[in-house]
Amino acid sequence: MINSIKISSIAHATEDLEKVLKAIEFLIPEDVDDEKIDIEVVETEGYFRNPIRIINLNAEGKEAEKIYKHIIELIKSNEKNINKLRRDLHLRIEDNKFYIRFDKQKAFLGEARVVDGDDVIRVVINFKIYTKNKEDIVKELLTKELGICMS
Repeated sequence: MINSIKISSIAHATEDLEKVLKAIEFLIPEDVDDEKIDIEVVETEGYFRNPIRIINLNAEGKEAEKIYKHIIELIKSNEKNINKLRRDLHLRIEDNKFYIRFDKQKAFLGEARVVDGDDVIRVVINFKIYTKNKEDIVKELLTKELGICMS
């Protein structure tokens, strides 16, 4: 069902890279084989020439499935997440992809909070769907997995 998952975040010059990595690790279940996921840290400059590091994590196949299931459980752990997605799930789906952002600070503290903003961990879940109505199928799968009743 899941083709791949991409997780990314930015560590600004004022942030501890290890803390940002810990926040990202919160989204990864313990049974994921570290050898089978790709993690890359890219050093670059921000708009004002400030140093930033971009952390990219990519997982495919079984490891992506495990991460997906874990992320679904994390989302379901907070009723505010469900209420938010009930209102704007359709805005987070494009083709066969589901886009979601988590509050980076909350993730570091062990809480999954779905947000819209900049200081976030971005997650892109790519579903294995090859039919014409991809968005409808993704929406149907997610509403079922999350237990969301759409009105």
